[in-house]
Amino acid sequence: MQPRRHRMRKQQRRDSAREWIGSGATITVKSYAKRYGVDRYTAYDDLTALGVTLPASAGLWAQRPPSIRRPAAERDAGPVDNSWIMLDGRPFFVAGFTPYGIYEDEMQPCGDVWF
Repeated sequence: MQPRRHRMRKQQRRDSAREWIGSGATITVKSYAKRYGVDRYTAYDDLTALGVTLPASAGLWAQRPPSIRRPAAERDAGPVDNSWIMLDGRPFFVAGFTPYGIYEDEMQPCGDVWF
């Protein structure tokens, strides 16, 4: 299980951070993110909400980059039927993993099913 400070909600995290800031520790966006298990954008937002003055270099974390949409996965046409092979120039149906089968022109219809 993660430490308690990594499982805190927003208000709990900020209350804990007030005490941490009051202790005189060096506070940076990176140290806040690591201590509370949040990303640096959230750390920047929390620190500015708490009134901590951050250096200009921390402005990098002020705005999240726009999300990038990934292209949709191509739909598969379905399973490939590897039961038919060409044998002696004629389509041959292979019966499972056996060496047995039947040529297409030897099949006979029986109702809706071909045998």
